[in-house]
Amino acid sequence: MTDTPEPADGRVRTPERQGDVLAIQELVVAYGHAVDDRDWTRWEAMFTPDAYIDYLHSGGIVGTPAELAAWMPGALGLFAWSLHSVLTHEIRFTGPDTATGRVHLFNRNGLEWNGRPELFDVGGRYLDDYRRTGDTWRFSRRVEETLYVTGGEFAAVVRDLAVRTAPDRPAPMG
Repeated sequence: MTDTPEPADGRVRTPERQGDVLAIQELVVAYGHAVDDRDWTRWEAMFTPDAYIDYLHSGGIVGTPAELAAWMPGALGLFAWSLHSVLTHEIRFTGPDTATGRVHLFNRNGLEWNGRPELFDVGGRYLDDYRRTGDTWRFSRRVEETLYVTGGEFAAVVRDLAVRTAPDRPAPMG
């Protein structure tokens, strides 16, 4: 059996390529757990050192894994907890050791804002590039495309921030 043309769209892939799919899916799930656990060392190791990360559309910053790992503790310090979920993952291989992906995200957070507890929800897509180095797949690019931000007063603040940090992208609904 030869490698399946992309997109696979249900065609059977070789066992080796199916192993790659599983490794990338596990990477994407592990990312959410690293964020929820606030394990920034683990989180940074999921990226190639030269990776491009863009969180502008959710009111964040753009940078390298090292820059974002330094920024994340302060940015997420406001939340008492978070639950990052990913689903509907599509992976397309672009070479023997490279792939692109898009995956839906749902991120629920708990926080206190202006003296009141709030739930803060973010929904959208991650647009990813992956690169294999040795026997390990890593993110080489991750862009968060935020489609909606809901919750309470804090959600309105984040929506306004997202419009300012990513003026060239559609404003998140909410």
